[in-house]
Amino acid sequence: MSTGTGKKTYQGRSITVTFEAGRCRHAAACVHGLPEVFDTARRPWIRPDGAEAERLAEVVRRCPSGALQYELTGSGTRDPEHRP
Repeated sequence: MSTGTGKKTYQGRSITVTFEAGRCRHAAACVHGLPEVFDTARRPWIRPDGAEAERLAEVVRRCPSGALQYELTGSGTRDPEHRP
């Protein structure tokens, strides 16, 4: 789902991941970190239910550009390092 801010949202059962293509530097930390979730050859290319929420959050926090962010469902926990 696309928002008015240029972010795309990918909602899973336990975690929601957002992606801002304009910020991405294509370091591929996500693809290498969790290929079962992040697969650029697939649509949608992000499938949040492909891994445990905590593991996915860990990989999202490693995004060097901050293009990826997350929110744990029901907890309100967000990625504090990559807030705009």
